[in-house]
Amino acid sequence: MRKYYLDNLRWLIILILFPYHVLLIYSSIGSYYIHVANSVIANTFILTFAPWFMQLLFAIAGIATYYSLKRRDAKQYLKERVSKLLLPTVAGVILVIPVSVYYGFLFNGYTGTFLSFWLSFLGNWLHYLKVGLLLGPLWFLLYLFIISIVALPIIMKYKNGNWRIPIEKVTIPKLLLLIIPLAIGSFFLNLYPEKSIVQFFELFIFGYFLLSDDGIQEKLEDKRWPIFISFLVLTIIYLVGTVPSIGSAGTSTTASTLTVASLLSMFLVKLFVNAILWLGVLGVMGMGKHYLEFKNPKTLYLSAVSFPIYIFHIAWINLFAYYILNWIPNMMPLQVILTMGLSFVFTIATIEVVRRIKGVRFLFSIKG
Repeated sequence: MRKYYLDNLRWLIILILFPYHVLLIYSSIGSYYIHVANSVIANTFILTFAPWFMQLLFAIAGIATYYSLKRRDAKQYLKERVSKLLLPTVAGVILVIPVSVYYGFLFNGYTGTFLSFWLSFLGNWLHYLKVGLLLGPLWFLLYLFIISIVALPIIMKYKNGNWRIPIEKVTIPKLLLLIIPLAIGSFFLNLYPEKSIVQFFELFIFGYFLLSDDGIQEKLEDKRWPIFISFLVLTIIYLVGTVPSIGSAGTSTTASTLTVASLLSMFLVKLFVNAILWLGVLGVMGMGKHYLEFKNPKTLYLSAVSFPIYIFHIAWINLFAYYILNWIPNMMPLQVILTMGLSFVFTIATIEVVRRIKGVRFLFSIKG
């Protein structure tokens, strides 16, 4: 039986990207195409979601793979991964990401035409990859494709073997111990800034082997409030300790100054952030199972277009942000509302237009 709450969680998380990416314009967290302020509200919103919401998508993808491989063989699964993840990534890099980067460049003083920028962008793709602009948010699709390919042999070996995880013995306290490997994994292969493919691989594997089990999902639903409240408490502590210092000058720890104490301190910080991550994943799943197990025409539509929304939204956000910031300066609330609203409407409109073009829709895995 299809788990509609997982579909609903997926599109809800993707919709969060509209306020998330719009508010990055007003934040000093990381780097974004356009930057105009260092708002406490923007920083608080971003840090509330950053530790866990994309991570939950990888866990859900692992669960989805469990159900997918019940009705597909390995070859069919690989074909589906190419059409749903790899092809849209390539198409997005060529047709969508240059638009979002172009409007970021325009805001920062670029005066060339889009055509000249587009040709330069594609011609110097390696440079833009190194500076983190080639993929934009499409890092998620590429990461998920790579992880799916790497995980498949492990999954197939397990499916064809005799040994089975004693899933009935997996309790909530045992699940919580997975915070430790997640924290360790977060140190490795941060191929895209602050995004460890090792950690995302772990989340995918945990989703497939553990969170896909009906018994574990029921345990998460049963303990949803203790888990979710713990997640909220740690998140509040994290925000109180982090938000006031964003944008202020600080010192960095270089390789020459690393000590056992500093490494231990670094690991403890990672452990704390990964506790938020994992409690967020488990708590939101538990809440979702209890409150989001339903379907209607709107939820089914959003589930069907969630990945295309993910692909197209960033171009429209940056386009509207560029014009709105110039049209109504110093009016952050109105800027945010207009940019979010218009970018959402035009993202959906883009999907509906592309859906009707047979020669294009397959590039973005949109069904007719």
